[in-house]
Amino acid sequence: MEALDKVSRTGRKTGLRVLQAYFSGSDKASWLLSHRDSQDRDSSRRLSDRRTLSVGTMREITRRAGGGGGAIMATRFGSGRRWNSNIRGEIAGGEADVAIVGAGIVGLATAREIVLRFPQTKVVVVEKEADIVQHQTSHNSGVIHAGIYYEPGSAMARLCVEGARRMYEYCGKKNLPHKRVGKLIVATRDSELPILEDLYKRATANGVPGIELISSKKVQEMEPNVRALQALHSPNTGITDYAKVGRSFAEDLLSTGRGQIRTSFKVTGIDVDEVKGVTLESQSGDIVKAKWLITCAGLHADYVGHMAGGAKGPAILPFRGNYQELKPEYRSIIKRNIYPTPDPKFPMVGVHLTPRVDGRVLIGPNAALALAKEGYSFWHINIRDLLVFATTKGLWKLVLGNPSTVFTEIWRDINKRAFVAEAQRYCPSLQVEHTTDGWAGVHAVAVDDSGKIIGNFLFETGKAGRVLNVRNAPSPACTSSLAIATSIVNQAIDDLDWKNEKLFKVEEEMAV
Repeated sequence: MEALDKVSRTGRKTGLRVLQAYFSGSDKASWLLSHRDSQDRDSSRRLSDRRTLSVGTMREITRRAGGGGGAIMATRFGSGRRWNSNIRGEIAGGEADVAIVGAGIVGLATAREIVLRFPQTKVVVVEKEADIVQHQTSHNSGVIHAGIYYEPGSAMARLCVEGARRMYEYCGKKNLPHKRVGKLIVATRDSELPILEDLYKRATANGVPGIELISSKKVQEMEPNVRALQALHSPNTGITDYAKVGRSFAEDLLSTGRGQIRTSFKVTGIDVDEVKGVTLESQSGDIVKAKWLITCAGLHADYVGHMAGGAKGPAILPFRGNYQELKPEYRSIIKRNIYPTPDPKFPMVGVHLTPRVDGRVLIGPNAALALAKEGYSFWHINIRDLLVFATTKGLWKLVLGNPSTVFTEIWRDINKRAFVAEAQRYCPSLQVEHTTDGWAGVHAVAVDDSGKIIGNFLFETGKAGRVLNVRNAPSPACTSSLAIATSIVNQAIDDLDWKNEKLFKVEEEMAV
């Protein structure tokens, strides 16, 4: 709260200028200011829990700047509850067995997996933001993927198919919103037909339930406003709200009495000792100690993994995806997910139409290279990130090797008509006037030094047998989160030698 204290001493107008000067030096102030643009654009952040945080923070700034209406900052992890603290849950003895960096859906699923499988373990999750699930988990299309796109036999394919099954089961058990609406991947050009055929073969090999190729006539019967030469129909593809899923994972962790979540804990130092274990230090000087560390830092996986003693690469590049929404009177234009045939060179699946569990319908996202790890707007630039990007060999090779794609995506990022035109290829009745601005998400893409996008999950065992870094967990990480968590813990059992630790000898079978 250093920036806020400075505000109160300087006065309201001057204080707000000082607050901006402290942009990169205050965890809470930095979070608030750097996300104002995305908050304004992000209708998903109209949820009452997010309003509580934002309004509480604003009141605190106003009060300390000389205004009125002071309020205590509160965070909310589950429906109907508030806590006037950045620490939820207690760890007996003060030291955890396992610390996890990152309270996105993968980090929370991993923490949940550990405490449910090993009934004596204590786990602490640290998160740099003032609340959990603030980035990729809450800024995506909300699709439960079936496992169509991925190389047969790969971890991506296996974990997606298993993860979808477990996600449906979990959402049903926890009464979380979800629906098996289905999906059409449509080919609108002759050149896309062989790609569609290959996707059908992949999906069949991966064991995707109910997959079938359908004719143009069948497409129109299913979706009267969609035009295609042929389509791939996946009835097992669905939708959910992953922010709610992530919060439910957090409640599962805390309900055991052996979990803790610490928000506003931006890790700035990691000390790893073969005997003593791991010590995490935050920007504000707080300390967390644990025997082992698992990093699930998402967009910051390269920074945090390197800080924990891992390799410097692969670099994580941020690709911003904007969404438009259909105005309420036009939401009936489609019934299910409508996806274009993807470019096999890239992991992005194209601008698609997606119904949401709250009744909205999205168009998007595009995939434009951002100038900050958390670049939710076109003009959001982070100098530190930009310098790292400028010296990343893989980035230059990716851009120079695909200039047309890179600049086309940037054009769609700033031109709404060009953006909507992508969806008009398969939904010609859609008009720009039918849409309104939605929000933006930032997708973490791992790139190696050759400029190749790494399209699989990547784990790294760190220093002294104490650290496991999740270096890449790309889409469909939300769909696969429960299955990924099982895979991470299985790897920790082997690589961190948990199999020989008494603490991990007894396993409980997970409910889902």
